[in-house]
Amino acid sequence: MKSACINVGGSMLAIVLVDSADTLPERGPALLVRLQPHFPALPIMLVSIEDNGFRAFATFQTSELLALVQLEHVAFVEIDIDAASSDAGELPF
Repeated sequence: MKSACINVGGSMLAIVLVDSADTLPERGPALLVRLQPHFPALPIMLVSIEDNGFRAFATFQTSELLALVQLEHVAFVEIDIDAASSDAGELPF
């Protein structure tokens, strides 16, 4: 999965690009649980790029934050969510 840690409005957050189905309330929470060890202490927003814009899922309000993010300028890196997260607590960026 492609992910990035960015500063939005003075707050750091992790953005993870996902399939559209992963932004649905039925699937989003389970994926957030799997991603949390890779982004300790950071809020995570799941984002899918759609033909008509973006879809997002998070445990916080996404629409206002997503409007502030210019995804075309974000440097995403690939992470393997099935691999164990680093014990050092370092982010993969």
